[in-house]
Amino acid sequence: MSRSSDEGGVDGVDAGGSSPEDVLRHRAASALETGLAFIERHGDPFAILRVHALLGVRPVGDCVAAIATRMDGDGTVQPLGLAAQGAPGLADFADDPDAPILGALEALIVLADLAALHAPFVEDIARRLAALQHEDGSWGDGARPAATRIFATGLLAGHLARTRVARPEMLDRAGRFLASLWSPDRVSGRAWPELAAFGAWYSSTGDDLADEALQWIGRELQRGNEQGIHDAVHTVRVLLHCDASAVPGSALVPAALLEALLAEQGADGGFAELVSGTDAARVVPTHDAMLGAIRLCGVI
Repeated sequence: MSRSSDEGGVDGVDAGGSSPEDVLRHRAASALETGLAFIERHGDPFAILRVHALLGVRPVGDCVAAIATRMDGDGTVQPLGLAAQGAPGLADFADDPDAPILGALEALIVLADLAALHAPFVEDIARRLAALQHEDGSWGDGARPAATRIFATGLLAGHLARTRVARPEMLDRAGRFLASLWSPDRVSGRAWPELAAFGAWYSSTGDDLADEALQWIGRELQRGNEQGIHDAVHTVRVLLHCDASAVPGSALVPAALLEALLAEQGADGGFAELVSGTDAARVVPTHDAMLGAIRLCGVI
């Protein structure tokens, strides 16, 4: 597939037409081009490979193969660099004593974003995580705050629940842990990690709490976005973790969310301009925004 279409847009986004939706898609296509250039300037080789796979410049299989090279014989995945390049919620695991947690989180997020959770080595990741799961069903350092353990457990279990290789008892234990800590207050205000974690889990399971929880998650996601608590990039990242363009209980309009997302792009093509540190810390938010734009263009 080519890097861009004849009309100047990136593959996957229609840049033609003159309806409001087509104009918005055209703007999104332009944003993808400049976002790609930003990641090519500031991303590490894996980040560049990842965005190339997203846009069809390189086969998805190349990105999957690159993850496989980061795996040890016991199913441990060495970190892929997402935390260092600004992935929301992952920085807390950069110095976690349970070293495999960060690599597993990063690998499952990347594979899910590329619709590649069927990769053969995911079974090895699941087996390793089963050995690392705590007695209470959680993952992560038990000395860390509950929010950190909720984030790790919700994302790991939520992504593994979309595969056919996770042991049911492992998911059941994770579900009991999350249910024991679930409450609407957990996802209110600035509790973005819990919003993402509970969203990822309850959107992937038939748990008895799923319907009620997703209603609250959807309402809080909308409220947080409308009140400026969560910017559009963080809002979109929750939807990506849920593998959905909308969450029950939310009245977020895809076109309006895409408008807000595009407004957050900086003149240099990157997103998350207010993030402290170097431009490298904006690479993953930029990738998230690009993926979000593609997904939203598909539903407007």
